[in-house]
Amino acid sequence: MNFLLFLIFSAAEIGTVVYVFFKMQEYPMEMKLGIIVGVSIICAVVFRKIGKKSKGFLKKAIAEATEWADTLVWSGFFAFLIMYFFLQAFKIPSGSMRNTLLEGDQLFVNKFIYGTRLFYPSFSDSVKIKMKRVWVLKKPKRGDIVVFAAPPQALEPYERESGVKKDFVKRCIGVSGDKIEIKNKKLYLNGALQKEPYVVFSDVYNDNIRSRDIFGPITVPVGHYFMMGDNRDNSKDSRFWGTLEEKYVKGSPLLIYWPPKRVKLIK
Repeated sequence: MNFLLFLIFSAAEIGTVVYVFFKMQEYPMEMKLGIIVGVSIICAVVFRKIGKKSKGFLKKAIAEATEWADTLVWSGFFAFLIMYFFLQAFKIPSGSMRNTLLEGDQLFVNKFIYGTRLFYPSFSDSVKIKMKRVWVLKKPKRGDIVVFAAPPQALEPYERESGVKKDFVKRCIGVSGDKIEIKNKKLYLNGALQKEPYVVFSDVYNDNIRSRDIFGPITVPVGHYFMMGDNRDNSKDSRFWGTLEEKYVKGSPLLIYWPPKRVKLIK
């Protein structure tokens, strides 16, 4: 019986690791690490119990498996802390930031630079989850590439109803108090025409797509940012869903680590 339990939980642990990294590629790394740590804790507990009642080769094998489970628990736990407070793995989902970032690029995002987001329950009127930003090193400035949680108005109706959570990556075009206007695809910031060498266009000016090619003027509210993709004609951004509230900001892309030919620091 002990041998059968050993085989079952060993297979469960190995299978979980394989499944998480090969079948859950679109899920957040924090979630994947959490699953691995949870399963490894269960396996470590079971291995210790059956190890006390085992002898000979089986006892040695269980002791080895227990060490591996402990290693996964602690390494996964510390990796989770690093991912939550300091770095986030992020995969570019669309072409809205071409040619700066391409579909499929996998990045490490610096979550510490704009401050760590701490979530806590509030019991003032009813139970609500609130967020507080601590250890803020800087705030997003014009020209920064920013990763942020998609605000509700940026999601499709069915996504909001289903509780879908997404992260977006765009470039910060304006900060609080800035006046934003787009005339014939050209960006004007506080009345001045902007030079944007990173921007690409896929077609000519179209008077029928006014939100895209003619926009504003608007003034960015306090505590908000105006975000746009570098691939201007193929980006659903602040022109369509409004300014971004500061609470949704997550971090700044730091490094492309995959694919190998694209490895570079992001400026």
